[in-house]
Amino acid sequence: MRARLFYFTGTGNSLIAAKMIAEKIGGHIDPIVKYMEQQSVLVTENVIGIVFPVYLAQIYGIPEVVKHFLEKLYYDNNKYYFVVCTYGGYAYPNAFPTLNNCNKLVRSCGGTISGRFYVRFPINNLDYDHIPVPIERDTSVILNKAYNKIEFIVDSILKKKKGNIVTQNIFNLTLGRLFTIAEKPIMKSMKKYAKVDDDSKATYHQLVHLSDNSILFNKEKCNGCGICEKVCPVNNIQVENGKPNWKHNCEMCFACDEWCPQKAIHHWGKLEGKNYHHPMVGLKDIMAQKTKDNISNCT
Repeated sequence: MRARLFYFTGTGNSLIAAKMIAEKIGGHIDPIVKYMEQQSVLVTENVIGIVFPVYLAQIYGIPEVVKHFLEKLYYDNNKYYFVVCTYGGYAYPNAFPTLNNCNKLVRSCGGTISGRFYVRFPINNLDYDHIPVPIERDTSVILNKAYNKIEFIVDSILKKKKGNIVTQNIFNLTLGRLFTIAEKPIMKSMKKYAKVDDDSKATYHQLVHLSDNSILFNKEKCNGCGICEKVCPVNNIQVENGKPNWKHNCEMCFACDEWCPQKAIHHWGKLEGKNYHHPMVGLKDIMAQKTKDNISNCT
């Protein structure tokens, strides 16, 4: 099987998922952010996967950089395309609408997503308190279940299955209205994070980039190491005079928050919290996501 998997990650969850799948199917992995400046992406492999985390599925779910990548990808319907979204809560309100939106986006570009898969990993900052119903919080338990789920996903890819599309569609039909109702208060919160007026006409996609206005930075804790700048996958941080500045092109991946060794960065007004990144992912792995070497099959 000739396969290539493209990934986007902040904590390393999606990187590990992409690596594990690629190893099992004999494929290669490539970071999506390497292709941000490309006008189009042509992939020669006959199995193409996209692995990414879910962000705010009630509104959209797909990270902006992943959205733009999917829009510039050249689609050949003789090939097998699949997506794997990683999420931290429950599949129903997180993975299903995201996969549905992903399918709509790719269809609008003339392609077809044959395999739609999802796997739960530990959540950003290990913050489960906002989830209104009980959920497994033990990181080791979550990771073990994730690895088992990846085995199922690998088997499905090797057989070129389509994933649990029927269940996803039933969910989207029955609960889609609830998401519509939830959109207004979520957009209000997004405007608060972006620090724009309530009557602003800014779109969700614009508000995502402006969400770095809500980052709390502790100058006393910061030692000027510059790691936040190095791990930001979209070059949204520039360190000047030993302190970071955010440039309002945020992806909400929380990499700067999770990887800051001094715990000097906190997203969305949360002064306290636990940092999380995948235990098998190191700082060099995250920084390598931005490496522009060996970009292939692009125009």
